[in-house]
Amino acid sequence: MKLNITDKAKQELFAGGVGKDAYLRLAVTPGGCAGMSYSMLLDDAMREGDQMVYHQGELRVVTDPESAQYLDGLNIDYSDDLVESGFRLHNPNAQKSCGCGSSFGC
Repeated sequence: MKLNITDKAKQELFAGGVGKDAYLRLAVTPGGCAGMSYSMLLDDAMREGDQMVYHQGELRVVTDPESAQYLDGLNIDYSDDLVESGFRLHNPNAQKSCGCGSSFGC
């Protein structure tokens, strides 16, 4: 599995608390106008079946087995635009996405 996290996104993740005692948890849940949505949160406890999908230094990303199938090739970036700042997740394997970019479908 390949995940790409830009330097700007890494900087923002560390500023948000990801590090030695916390990691980023990614999940894919049903919802949004295109069918599925990503969720990101800080976590400090592994759950049964979790998979580490990214590990570089203190930056660790984990997910559940069901979500893992949708994360291969995912690019995580951060934009500090005035209009729409925040993390941007783009998966080149998604076959469709909604107009606002908050959900995708396969």
